[in-house]
Amino acid sequence: MYSSKALEGYPAGYLADCPGTNIPRDIPPGDLKYLAILVQGKENVFPSKTKYNYYQMKDLAKDPHLDFKKPTVMYVAAFLDHPQLLFATTTGLVYRKLGYNVLLLDATRFTIAAYPVAANNIRSVGKHAAKMLTTLSVSGLDPKKLELVGHSLGSHTISFIAKNYRLQTGKNISRITGLDPSGPCFRNLGPEDRLDQTDADFVDVIETNIDGYGMAAPVGHVNFYVNGGEFQPGDILWIPCNVICSHIRAFTIWISALLNPNSFIAMKCDSVQEARNKDCYDKNPEVTNIVGLNTDKNIQGVFYLATENNFPYFMGLKGLKKENEFFDSKLNLSKDTSWSLF
Repeated sequence: MYSSKALEGYPAGYLADCPGTNIPRDIPPGDLKYLAILVQGKENVFPSKTKYNYYQMKDLAKDPHLDFKKPTVMYVAAFLDHPQLLFATTTGLVYRKLGYNVLLLDATRFTIAAYPVAANNIRSVGKHAAKMLTTLSVSGLDPKKLELVGHSLGSHTISFIAKNYRLQTGKNISRITGLDPSGPCFRNLGPEDRLDQTDADFVDVIETNIDGYGMAAPVGHVNFYVNGGEFQPGDILWIPCNVICSHIRAFTIWISALLNPNSFIAMKCDSVQEARNKDCYDKNPEVTNIVGLNTDKNIQGVFYLATENNFPYFMGLKGLKKENEFFDSKLNLSKDTSWSLF
């Protein structure tokens, strides 16, 4: 018996084949007060955050922690996450140290719901959050100095923010970074209904769980498939990194890339399948790119990124050599016989 899709069938479950929708559920004006932006304060252990709702953007523009001469980042959290929790706080601290204004979108009123409902709600969240940024632009926010970062469901939220910002202002946002964009309810939709490279001047994507909570399509200008993009090595070698662990890895790799610029060096592949199979080594000529703020925007396409299994994850130039690939080097899988675990 030989395995085949004709024999096994194709995935059609909740995660694999949620069809999604392109019909938005609008937010009543009275509920817009629950859509807010938090401004990250000074970088300390317990950073202050000041919250402004949809109707308070003119007040937000005067916040003492903002200087629109600096670059600005807005972070949008994942499904069931919150801007007061660890991921958003960590993002805020790191970007503040890099000299950014930091905005954290609070859309939890509309995204803490059954996942398909939340996935639909972010369309209207994106439209109204874009209006908030449009109001800030009147007060000096420059879209050419504005970057949006989203994790999971937040990756598609920032897509709808950018699409609507362009409709409202006629201008593109500078950069979008998608951290393992959600696959369920989006992987079967077209570019107008999910994250796409047309959403901003530059779109980069980190893929860490493409067959689970993420999506396989290379929707950015530059797409990094970490260790093949499907599943990540566990922090403890013999304990697998499961779907959630692999999905979160995109976030921790991005934070590490911000803290360790030029350390995550990825190699260009000819296809997503090559990245999945780790068949991107030894190409001639070798084409590389960097994960992080120093990504070369002119070298676009699909890239394979090899990492270690523990923070800070990066391998530097070692990651470009097949003999250093994590599973082969640690488990000796490419050898005929071995009793060595490390």
